[in-house]
Amino acid sequence: MLLGEMHGGIVQRQMTEMAHGELAALNYLVFRRDGASPKELSQQLQVNTSRVAAILNSLVKKGYVVRRADPDDRRMLQVFITDDGRQYAQEKRAFYLSCCTLLLEQLGEEDAASYVRIVGRIAQLPEPDADLLPGQGEQKRGKKAV
Repeated sequence: MLLGEMHGGIVQRQMTEMAHGELAALNYLVFRRDGASPKELSQQLQVNTSRVAAILNSLVKKGYVVRRADPDDRRMLQVFITDDGRQYAQEKRAFYLSCCTLLLEQLGEEDAASYVRIVGRIAQLPEPDADLLPGQGEQKRGKKAV
């Protein structure tokens, strides 16, 4: 497998999953706050509550998290990571970091520094207004985007 294919495929999928999917939820519970509420996860992962519900349902089925009633307010739920979930998250994180390390080594010092600088700059950019995105303004006004 070519490094470009690995970077474009595996690493890109890992980045997306680490940012918004099951792995993002697990990483939040492992590295930020175990016992988070679904609402907190929704806010931190920047996904809607129905997406968080789907993520949590899948993680519960896999045995990676458990839901428990909040002891202070039994109407509220808290999400806790299991030992299997913690191990899975740490293995996936290690895999992702090894892919990134390999990529940066293959780029060489100068190109790796440029890549890191550009990715850092992109991360600092503000979210674009939805109306400025191609096709979004027309869809809001009831027109079909081309």
